[in-house]
Amino acid sequence: MSIRKTTVGGSLAALLEPLALGDRTLRNRVVVTAHATHNIDSEGLPNADDVAYLAERARGGAAMVTMGLAAVHPSSPTPYGIYRNFDDRIVPRYEQLSTAVHDYGGLILTQLGHMGARTDGETGPAWAPSQVSHHSWGSVPYAMSRSDVRTIVDAFAGAAERSVRGGMDGVEISAGHGLLINQFLSPLTNQREDEYGGDDERRFRFCRQVLETVREAIGDAILVVRVNGADEVPGSLGQQAWLEIDQRIAETGLVDAINVSANFDGSVVPTMAAPRGCYLHYARKVRERVDVPVCAVGRITDPSMAAQAIEDGDADFVGMTRAHIADPHLVNKVRAGRTDEIRPCIGCIQMCLGELERHRNVKCVYNPVTGRERLVRDLETTPASTSRHVVVVGGGPAGLETARVSALRGHRVTLFDERPELGGVVRVAARTDGRDGLVDAVDWLGNEVRRLGVDVRLRRTAEASDVVALEPDVVVLATGASETLPQWAPRDDRRLLAAADVVAGRPKLSGRVVVVDESDRTSGMSAALAAAARGCDVQLLTTRPGPGELVEPEVRHDFLTRLTAAGVVIHCSTQVRAYDVAEGVLHCGVGGLATMTYRDVNAQGRPVEQARQDLTIAADHVVHTWTEPRAELFEDLPASLDVRAVGDVLHPHRIEGAVHAAFDLAVEL
Repeated sequence: MSIRKTTVGGSLAALLEPLALGDRTLRNRVVVTAHATHNIDSEGLPNADDVAYLAERARGGAAMVTMGLAAVHPSSPTPYGIYRNFDDRIVPRYEQLSTAVHDYGGLILTQLGHMGARTDGETGPAWAPSQVSHHSWGSVPYAMSRSDVRTIVDAFAGAAERSVRGGMDGVEISAGHGLLINQFLSPLTNQREDEYGGDDERRFRFCRQVLETVREAIGDAILVVRVNGADEVPGSLGQQAWLEIDQRIAETGLVDAINVSANFDGSVVPTMAAPRGCYLHYARKVRERVDVPVCAVGRITDPSMAAQAIEDGDADFVGMTRAHIADPHLVNKVRAGRTDEIRPCIGCIQMCLGELERHRNVKCVYNPVTGRERLVRDLETTPASTSRHVVVVGGGPAGLETARVSALRGHRVTLFDERPELGGVVRVAARTDGRDGLVDAVDWLGNEVRRLGVDVRLRRTAEASDVVALEPDVVVLATGASETLPQWAPRDDRRLLAAADVVAGRPKLSGRVVVVDESDRTSGMSAALAAAARGCDVQLLTTRPGPGELVEPEVRHDFLTRLTAAGVVIHCSTQVRAYDVAEGVLHCGVGGLATMTYRDVNAQGRPVEQARQDLTIAADHVVHTWTEPRAELFEDLPASLDVRAVGDVLHPHRIEGAVHAAFDLAVEL
């Protein structure tokens, strides 16, 4: 594993060129686009954590940051911690945010919008252009009157005025992503017959009125419109329809830039399975059609891709939002020729989006500082009071993060790993189709520990004597977990296989494969896909209502789509009771219970209680996901040593738990 060295020159220099937006100037071509942070107080106003979070991106060199959506009226749902820009209470918060960002030389916008019928089921009204329920929204909304429409137009103007009064450099109007303006624009959700519906021009009227009143409210401040390249939903607006809308927007002469995204009814955040730069083709067509600057977004995570997009004419500036969630200092590292040190966004969405779905603030799997800037921003680079010799056993994510932060703080670090490559089981997980981005994070961690001078010893199973011989001040066990047989499995049947081995492609598989998923994460689904790819007849069992219950809905959707396409049969609410070794048959209880009965009726209508039959499944191979900590060194090391533990060796869990705990441990050493 080599460390990449890159200097600013050629195409990368294009990222650092300034760009005029109205009367303001972007100091470079990289921006952080609007995204929810859930850094809000009980009144729906941005809090001190939001100030620290957004300021850090400006400190790292981003030319402009745009706050997540602020609802302009109480009739808008506010899922995912959306701000509430309903009255003057938000103005002092805007003043704090704008001052903090301006202090680092960046510009700041607030995004304004109304969710309309897009709701996560919270109580309250759902206003929409028509009384039409879209399948993903789950309810029939209230059809707005003309008076309601005027109320919302005025609400946009009021929210915009409060924004610039609070020091914002301008506002962005959200006209895409299935929000209210998008709902008025789309024939799928706008079935009105008045001046706001019936044809393309009348459906555009609401959008035009919003832009007119907002421009009047903000004067010469920046006005950006976020649009869709396409709604990507049958019956809604396709690419050509949106290009015509974009042209109408540009011809008003009201806007300073158009920001091109996509999606109407699902997640607007592409997962790891989506190709990098997945929306660039939309931005390119918009730029060919309009004469205002165009911003491109969509998994643009690499500076080289961003610069190439500018040079190729796809866009005038680029949104690298999740890239800045992973590494807020991306631009400064490009400027300094240190692109090899940029922490990559892997597209996992486990914490940047997943935490919002859990009603917590934005974080990053591999950057434990993200979302905690106010509390821990400089801890990893603060020198330790005493330099110590830290020995880390295990080169997975937890061990690597421990070694990295310890070295940054001035400790001498030795790291053992029994494998030929650093990264642990993450390298195995990355072999699943659509999950290859996982390897980028452990590659970066591996490069960093080497760059920082960590003594890395691969292919070394650290025995207690090896550790003691180094005379360490601190030993950190990050030995992880290993897959072991579940209680229902016999100990001596070669047909029983670990999911990680199947994903890694080590055992030969043929015939009927049953995957028993007891992890509720991705491992069982990955093993099922790997077996199906080798031509096996695959069945996936889970005790839950569905596989991968602990996985983010967007990622789970990707997996389920692939499992269905691969022909994998899924048995939900099903628990293994016993495994018949002689017959190679699994006996399973339906409903996930050890025993289960149900009541039926006989021909005379009298209830008859009978026992539900077990589900019996024959298998040539049975794949399990059971894991347990590898904690042997705890017992072998002498009590005189200062021994700590981190990651799966304490309790097998998700990657972010291991990495964040490792960071917290290392900053205390």
